[in-house]
Amino acid sequence: MQHNNYFNNSSSHVPVKNSTQNIVTAVYILQLVSIFTAGLFALIPLLMCYLFRHQAKGSWLDGHFRWQIQTFWFSVLFFALAWLFGLIPFLGWLISVPCFLLGVAVILVRTFKGWKKLNIQKPPQNLIE
Repeated sequence: MQHNNYFNNSSSHVPVKNSTQNIVTAVYILQLVSIFTAGLFALIPLLMCYLFRHQAKGSWLDGHFRWQIQTFWFSVLFFALAWLFGLIPFLGWLISVPCFLLGVAVILVRTFKGWKKLNIQKPPQNLIE
């Protein structure tokens, strides 16, 4: 007889629902889609994180929601800097493009690293390995 382990992480004592894990997966997908829609869908994953984060409180998925929220705000910082420097002709444009690319890189790298940890059912802490 197969034993179901409802506790996916030995340090967590809160069972994880598959629906919550599916929400985290959807947020990672929407974060990637937001890159290709010029940020049009960027607020949707952020709102999903804030709305569903309470379902994962105390579980290993709580770290993923925090990670995704931080990803949004870090990328907003770089995009805002890119926009501000873009207002300055010539020299500002030279700074604006790398800032924009850093914003895209933040989303790509943090999304793929978080998604990788999600697939092995670990929180996205200690990602420097």
